[in-house]
Amino acid sequence: MSSLYELLVKFDPHGLNDAAKAWTALGHTAESTGRRHRGQVYGPLAGNWEGDDAKAALPYLEKTEQHLNVVKMEADTAALVLNTVADRMYQAQTNLTNAVKRAVDAGLNVSAEGVVSLPPEDKGEHNDPEAQKARQQLGSEMKGFQDRINTALKDAQTASDQGNTALGRLSSNALDPAKAAGALAGAKSAAAAAMQDLGLVDPYIPDGKDPEKSAAWWKGLTPEQQDAYLALHPDRIGKLDGLPTTVRDEANRLVLDEKLDAYRTGKPGDFGIDEDEYKSRVAALEEIKKKLTASDGNPEQHQMFLLGIDPEAHNGRAIVSTGNPDKAQHTAVFVPGTGTVFAGVPGQMDHIRRLQSAAEDKAGDESVAVVSWLGYETPEWGDASVAFTDRGDAGAPDLRNFTKGLRVAEGDNGVCSHLTVMGHSYGTYVVGAAARDGGGVNADDILALGSPGMGVDTAAGLNIDPKHVWVGTARDDFIREVGGDLSGRAPYNSYFGGQNIQIDTSGHGGYWDSASQSLANQGRIIAGRPPTVLPTVPH
Repeated sequence: MSSLYELLVKFDPHGLNDAAKAWTALGHTAESTGRRHRGQVYGPLAGNWEGDDAKAALPYLEKTEQHLNVVKMEADTAALVLNTVADRMYQAQTNLTNAVKRAVDAGLNVSAEGVVSLPPEDKGEHNDPEAQKARQQLGSEMKGFQDRINTALKDAQTASDQGNTALGRLSSNALDPAKAAGALAGAKSAAAAAMQDLGLVDPYIPDGKDPEKSAAWWKGLTPEQQDAYLALHPDRIGKLDGLPTTVRDEANRLVLDEKLDAYRTGKPGDFGIDEDEYKSRVAALEEIKKKLTASDGNPEQHQMFLLGIDPEAHNGRAIVSTGNPDKAQHTAVFVPGTGTVFAGVPGQMDHIRRLQSAAEDKAGDESVAVVSWLGYETPEWGDASVAFTDRGDAGAPDLRNFTKGLRVAEGDNGVCSHLTVMGHSYGTYVVGAAARDGGGVNADDILALGSPGMGVDTAAGLNIDPKHVWVGTARDDFIREVGGDLSGRAPYNSYFGGQNIQIDTSGHGGYWDSASQSLANQGRIIAGRPPTVLPTVPH
C-alpha cells in the first residue's frame, strides 16, 4: 500500500477538477432543463389548463421543478467541494515538494515515507571535527524540515477527510421521488453543512449598499463561483441591486421555493404568527409562484421576474417586474402606498401588467418593463403610521439604491432605458423622499398619483426638471382634504410646479380603471410620450 507521502507526491489535481467540471455540467443541465420545463411545459399549462386532470398533474409538475432545483444545488455544491479539495491538496503538494527540495539541498535524505534523516558518514568524517560540527548543525535543522513535511501531509489528509465528509452529506441526501416537501430545505441544509465541513461558512458577499460595487464583484467571479453563490446563498444574492435581472430572478425563485417548502411543512408557531396570517402568507406565496410560472412561457418582454421577496418582514416585501428592465427601452418603477401588504402582491402583479399594456399601446415597437416595488414597510389604514414620514424616510434610500441598480444592470446590456418612477398615495412620499436626497432616483420622469405630499415644497426639489414631474389627482379623491400633510405643498397645487395630468376616474383607488384616460396618461408617461395635461387648480 502506498504511503500518504507517496500519494501526495503523485497527486494530480486535474482528476478532481475534471470531476468538478462534470458536476458543474450536471448543474447546468438541471438548470437549463428547469428553465425549459417552466417555459415550455409547466408555465404554459399552469396558465391555461384547468379541471380535475390539471389539479392532479400541476402539483406533480411543480415537484419536478423542485427536484431539478435540488439537483442543481447539490451538483453545484459537489463541484465546489471537489475544486476546494483539489486546490488545498495541490497547495499541500507544493508545500511538500518545496520542503523536500530544501531538505535535499541542505544535504539530508528523505525516505519514501517522508522521513528525514542524516546521510551516512563518509570515511574519515568521524575523526574530522569540522565535519562533525557541520553534521551536528544539519541534525539540528532536520526537525524543521520534518515538521514542514509533516504539516504538508497533515494538510492534505485534512483536506481529503473534509471533502469525504462533505460529499457524504450530499450523497446521504438522496431524493425520494415520491416526496417533495422538505427536499429543497434538506438540500440547502446539507450544502450548508458541507461548506461548514470545509470551513467555508462566511464567504464575502457585498453589503448591497453600492450597486456598482456589487455588480463589479459579481462580474469578477468565475462562472463556477457564480453558480456556487447562487445555489448556496440565494437569499443574499437576490437582494443585490446592480446584478442582472435574470440572476436576481433565479436567486429569488429559489428563495420563494424555500419559503414555500418551509411554510408547507411547518405550522404557524414556527414563524411566530397566528393561523390567519399563516394561511395568508402561504396563499400569497403560492399565488406569486403560480403567476411567475404562468408567465414563463411568454416572450421575455412579457415574462415576470422576481427581484426580491421577504414574507417575514413587517407587512412583507416583494419586488416583481413584468418585462426585463435590463433590456427594455422604457422602464417604470411603481411604489404602492398605504395598506399594501404581502397578501396583496399577486394583485400588484396584475396591476403592473395593466400598466405595461397601457404603455405598450403608446410605445409602438419599443419594449416596456414595469416593476412593482414593495421594498419598504407600508403604513396601515387606521394606524397612526400613515400620518408620519418615518417609514417613507426609511424606505427612500432603498428605492434610490434600486433605481441606481437598474441603471448599472442595463448599462451592461448597452441600454439606456427611459425610466419613470411613480408612486400612489403614501408611496408618492417614498418617491419624493428618495428623489429629494442623495442625488435623486435616476429618473427621466416622476409621477405622483393621489399624493398626500412628497416631502418637498416644489417639484424643483426632486432633482429633476419640473416639466417632467407629473401629478394625477381625482376630483373626488379624499387625498385633496389632507394634501400636504406629509410635509411640503400638496403636489396638485399650482405652486408646487408639477404638471397635472387629466384624470377621469373616481376616488383614491380608481386610477387604473380599464379604458380610462387616467390609465392611458400613465401609459403615455411610461412610454416617454406627452400626456394630456390640465391647468393646475390652486388649493
